[in-house]
Amino acid sequence: MSRSFRPEEATARLQRAFDEVLAETACGGASLALWMQGEQILSLHGGEASPGVPWVQATPCLIWSASKGVASAVTLHALQEKGIPLTTRVADLWPDFAASGKERITLADLLSHRAGLAAIDRKGLAITDHESVAEALAAQTPNWDADGSHGYGARTFGFLLDEMVRRVTGETLGERWEHVFRAPLALDLWFGLPEDLVESAATVISPKVPPAPGPFTKAFGDPSSLTRRALSEPGGTLTPSVMNTPAMRTASLPSMGAIATADALARFYAMLGGDGGGLFQPETLAAMRTTLVIGPDRVLIDETSFSAGFMTNESGVYGPSRSAFGHPGAGGSIALADPEHGFGFAFIPSAMHPGALPGRRTRKLLAALYGTTPEE
Repeated sequence: MSRSFRPEEATARLQRAFDEVLAETACGGASLALWMQGEQILSLHGGEASPGVPWVQATPCLIWSASKGVASAVTLHALQEKGIPLTTRVADLWPDFAASGKERITLADLLSHRAGLAAIDRKGLAITDHESVAEALAAQTPNWDADGSHGYGARTFGFLLDEMVRRVTGETLGERWEHVFRAPLALDLWFGLPEDLVESAATVISPKVPPAPGPFTKAFGDPSSLTRRALSEPGGTLTPSVMNTPAMRTASLPSMGAIATADALARFYAMLGGDGGGLFQPETLAAMRTTLVIGPDRVLIDETSFSAGFMTNESGVYGPSRSAFGHPGAGGSIALADPEHGFGFAFIPSAMHPGALPGRRTRKLLAALYGTTPEE
């Protein structure tokens, strides 16, 4: 662990910043956690899980696209177990995928958003209909010619990973998470919340302010743009009120539907940032941490970088440590591992801010974590 990171100072800064974040938030609540080397260093929660119901330590909440990092870890573990390298062509595992010029796409391309499948062309597909979505993705022509560039698969990514896990193991991604990770490690993180826990989840709240003007906002406002299509299909508009329904809380949606506590998420990431907890081999951990693509993102209209399934920190999305990797979620949720400093960190709010990448509130907490000045 780097001598520059002092846990006792970081926890004091995070406590102050978390209190400020809650004071500035008009409604809802949040949780935050920091784990190091298998130990809980800090666990914070506050506000309301739903009107009149206090947020407690065990309150789970939707983490939106922070789901993708966990789903990627499940996928990489399945490939590791079967000895399948990332240079393998997707079509070798999923023959139908070779249609429409996709025969040369590799697992590494798929996991780093370079496969050109950010947006799905077939309309009217339900977000819960895995088989139909997977069939449509297998048949689809890529959104752009293979040139090494990338575009964030906001919704399609989870279906692609789920199908890979099914092809490799015979299980769904959610099933494999349950028996390999969640149950053995006693992690309060679910791809499909059990029915008896549905009412315990925090109510997600829509942003109260409009998105800031800029290239991403402009692109999202154009119904024909790749950005709008990637963030809208399959499933159409999925507002917080829709995601709060029991049907969606119990659905397994690897791209955007995991429900978790901050403690579970930070603990899992601390394992990924450490020695893998006996579950992940060094080569698999290296695949999570090694950037495969960096540059302008065709969907997010910003510079992003990805390893095999995780957003890496080439552009400083997690703060100053370039070793950090993880995944943000819409509305401000974030989870990361920092191998250099030896910790896992997570923040989960119920009241959302606009946009797909960390906003001011999340950046304040990351600055407190590292002891830097938050960017405005």
